[in-house]
Amino acid sequence: MIRSWFEVIAAGPAKTAEKVTAILIDRGSPGVWEDEQDGKRILKAYIPADSSLNRKKIDLNKELKKYGWTSTVSLFENQDWLTKWKEHIKPIRISQRLIIKPTWKKVARKPVRIIVEIDPGMAFGTGSHASTMMCLKAADRFANVIKGSSILDVGTGSGILAIVAARLGAKQVVGIDIDPEALKVARENVRLNNVNKKVILSTKPLEKINGKFSVIFANIIAEELIKIADLLKAKMVDNGFLILSGILQERADEVMPVYKGLGFRFFKAYTKGEWVCLIFLKNILPVSRSHRRTTQRSHPILASR
Repeated sequence: MIRSWFEVIAAGPAKTAEKVTAILIDRGSPGVWEDEQDGKRILKAYIPADSSLNRKKIDLNKELKKYGWTSTVSLFENQDWLTKWKEHIKPIRISQRLIIKPTWKKVARKPVRIIVEIDPGMAFGTGSHASTMMCLKAADRFANVIKGSSILDVGTGSGILAIVAARLGAKQVVGIDIDPEALKVARENVRLNNVNKKVILSTKPLEKINGKFSVIFANIIAEELIKIADLLKAKMVDNGFLILSGILQERADEVMPVYKGLGFRFFKAYTKGEWVCLIFLKNILPVSRSHRRTTQRSHPILASR
């Protein structure tokens, strides 16, 4: 159990908050708190401590300065910290039927409800962050496509999206993450929700994942989404849906043309605060009006529009 942490409080422009958040999570923070003060974005994070406080201060300040951010780093010792932060995580209602709740909270169970239990542990993904919430909303919206299909969750974190897909009736779900600690948490969450037989978790890189998928979730930063665009296309079936999140609104114009250039058709966008979730459809190329009508009738999502 980690007893000591570095508390990092960083301030800077919103346009580079995404990169700074990624840096803090990469350095070991289980999550990043966001706020705004005097027109600046404020981020607070906790990084596992070692003896090199001064060196870490200097290195982190240099790294954040590249993006126009300043930071203060101080030693934070509190044996109850991992317990206290749980007080801030509440059940989240995604829709009338889909509810995400932490394991330590109670929610009334009803026949029509799908209740997913998540213990985020040291992994990112409680459902409360805007980018995750939009993916969950999309999953609920695309339940007809997910049911009976193979699903891929890139950057699965706590496993929340993979588990929801399984609970919505997916035939099989593959969740991948480069962080082995995140996968430990995800495996426990998979067990808690009794979807062990449907969800496969792996640290394999995307290019080594076998098969093709009807729906792919990728809730990671815009820079990475641009890098892996070709790989995501290669892993999708024709007429499959690609759900991309973790994108700041000002970076959507960078992501959009990359995927359109690969032949994806833009389908829908969700926005929440400064974040956007982009949804694409692969390889719908109507030749005529009659062909378009046939396609729309045969596709469960397009037919419901």
